[in-house]
Amino acid sequence: MPRYAIELSGEHETLPRAEALALLDLYATSFREIQSLDQCLVVEAEDLDADSMGRRLAMSHRIVEVLAVCRADLQDLRDALEEVPLPQLRYRVRARRVKDAPLACCDVERAAGSVLFRRGYRADLSRPEMELRGLVTGESIVFGRELARADRSGFEHRRPHLKPFFYPGVLMPRMARALVNLSQVRTGEVLLDPFSGTGGILVEACLAGAKGLGVDVQKKLVRGAGCNLEGLDCSLLAGDAKRLPLKDQSVDGVVTDPPYGRSAAIRASSRDDLLAQSLKEIHRVLKPGKRMVILADNDIGGQIIESGYEVINMFKDRVHRSLTRHIFLCSRHRNPR
Repeated sequence: MPRYAIELSGEHETLPRAEALALLDLYATSFREIQSLDQCLVVEAEDLDADSMGRRLAMSHRIVEVLAVCRADLQDLRDALEEVPLPQLRYRVRARRVKDAPLACCDVERAAGSVLFRRGYRADLSRPEMELRGLVTGESIVFGRELARADRSGFEHRRPHLKPFFYPGVLMPRMARALVNLSQVRTGEVLLDPFSGTGGILVEACLAGAKGLGVDVQKKLVRGAGCNLEGLDCSLLAGDAKRLPLKDQSVDGVVTDPPYGRSAAIRASSRDDLLAQSLKEIHRVLKPGKRMVILADNDIGGQIIESGYEVINMFKDRVHRSLTRHIFLCSRHRNPR
């Protein structure tokens, strides 16, 4: 099988790798992890749709077709590139150094370029027909041909304060997209956010190709979210997450950030009651085997399991000194206890 490298962002210790693996499940017929390096995941994959995967990625930079993996040594790189098959296209070599890896980017670019020039390939730094990448990570160089690049600047343009309707305490777009990707919702499937707030998660779900469905108990937030979601394939309802106005097993994925701050408005006798009842309702409307991603400010794993889910993974995301988010990736697999 062909080998690919996903160039991870490093902005979180474990989420970028988990997001990449979740999307590989969607966009490759099959795959196998070969190496997990610092900010780089190397896999063998069959029939990978790199373009579609690249358009969805949030916490990665690029997808590269691997041409060579060698020690972080310039002569080893030159030797590895002597026999690498490449199309006769104008190329440009760019390198990235992860943390304190032992080689400078300019040296890697120069070494690779010298071999390719000697082999008769033509460089074009301004309008290349193919981009070649050298990632220096730890004691290794991963060298390959760029297939897809994540649009990371798009997330910056969708920061909450730049949207038509703003409300404090919401997720950043890049995090929201990563969580949508963890849910493995496919193009055309329905993703529910039962605490939809300003619609940030739903915006990212729709841009990833899903149909968004949001519910919130506060009508002003539903109206505001409508402004933020204008032109996207999304439906919004004013309703209670404890009594969702939806049919059984009617949604394909759930990503949600329930209220947990001291100032959050809740319509329940307590936060524990709100969580217990909403988990029960999400279980009712989520299709069996499908995924839920839910955030909390503490470990709610026991409540999630009691509500009929399997916890696949849990991630921690430190927001500031007094808040660390707990991100639970779950699968609906049985009836609640």
